[in-house]
Amino acid sequence: MKKGAISSVTIGLMILSLVECNASSDKAEQLDAVKHSYLAIQKIENPDKEVQLAAINQNEKAIEFIENPDNEAQLAAVKKSYHVIKYIKNPSKEVQLAAVNQSRHAIQFIENPDKEAQLAAVKESYLSIKFIKNPDKEVQLAAVNQSYHAIKYIENPDKEVAQLAYTKIKSENHQ
Repeated sequence: MKKGAISSVTIGLMILSLVECNASSDKAEQLDAVKHSYLAIQKIENPDKEVQLAAINQNEKAIEFIENPDNEAQLAAVKKSYHVIKYIKNPSKEVQLAAVNQSRHAIQFIENPDKEAQLAAVKESYLSIKFIKNPDKEVQLAAVNQSYHAIKYIENPDKEVAQLAYTKIKSENHQ
């Protein structure tokens, strides 16, 4: 047998043993399983923080299979790749900011982004406003202050924001 086939068989057996043991309560077995394959986390009911982190260290996509991930596990996953924030239900402000600080594109994967995360994304690029549903006035102003083009992406702009965009357009056309 090839080396890859042996390790696949080993991983499969480890996952199977976790299932047979009803997702083993033995932490050492859980850690060993997730260290060999992050997918083993799927079969572990309520894994503790150490097991979550071990799985995420193997692959940040493990966060997708953890029902209620610890905040530290969420941060670890997002720091490896901002994309995984889409798998986290109700990420904390800290987790949202970590993702957005890594890339403004993360804002599009956050269902209800915190105002600070919205501002961080918009300050990086006004184009981020198009991924924010119902941004408040401060977020709208931050985007339009960066570029009046942001107004195109705001569904119901505040009157003051619309006026600012108009003033910026008018001043640019008179130069």
